[in-house]
Amino acid sequence: MINIKDLSLTVDKLTIFNSANINIPKDKITVLVGPNGVGKTTLLKLISGVIKPQSGTIEKNCKELFYLPQRIKYPQGITLQEYIESSFYKQNWKWFLSKEEKQKVSEVLELLELMDKKETLIDNLSSGELQKANIALGLVSNADVLLLDEPTSNMDLINQIKVLDIIKKLTQKGVSSIIVLHDINLSSSYGDYFVGISKERKIITAEKKDFIKAEILNEIFGINFKVINSEEDFHIQIFN
Repeated sequence: MINIKDLSLTVDKLTIFNSANINIPKDKITVLVGPNGVGKTTLLKLISGVIKPQSGTIEKNCKELFYLPQRIKYPQGITLQEYIESSFYKQNWKWFLSKEEKQKVSEVLELLELMDKKETLIDNLSSGELQKANIALGLVSNADVLLLDEPTSNMDLINQIKVLDIIKKLTQKGVSSIIVLHDINLSSSYGDYFVGISKERKIITAEKKDFIKAEILNEIFGINFKVINSEEDFHIQIFN
């Protein structure tokens, strides 16, 4: 789906990627993991086109990408429903929404358990509710690839699981996702394919069964892990 060849990028004399080659599969949840500052967010920005590589190519075999960054500037004085509906106005020059578009917004609000907040000003939403609202923008778009940078940040465990369940269901309907997650146990539960970046910026890619191994996690994070595997159900422990 996304083929990255000989990708190189240097920022402020710091080499982020040096002739990197990464192939990201279709119809899967691909999880980017690694310590802070190794280039996970930068990789999403490169794939989305927000920033350009200095050399190399990024081939994207998809219809449309939706990119959700970590930090977003919110307009003031609009309701949650208006915020989500704004996605359609960005896609096309129009003055009103169709019946089908309004129905889609309602379905997404129901799906993310935000219907009772639809008339609430986004200024008054909690940080977790705002994050769910941002994910709603991706769900109402026609994108077949979602690039989500820490989509479960500021959420309690229950809402993290609900959002990841939704992303999993979308994958089963043909929407591919590339997401940054910091919780390695949640990553192992929901990820299908993994891109790991170590502090030395070594890139390791593999399917879950070949990636969630103590030796690989040790190499990426530089700490000791123990992995308990029971029929593809992983439990990961950290030993200092």
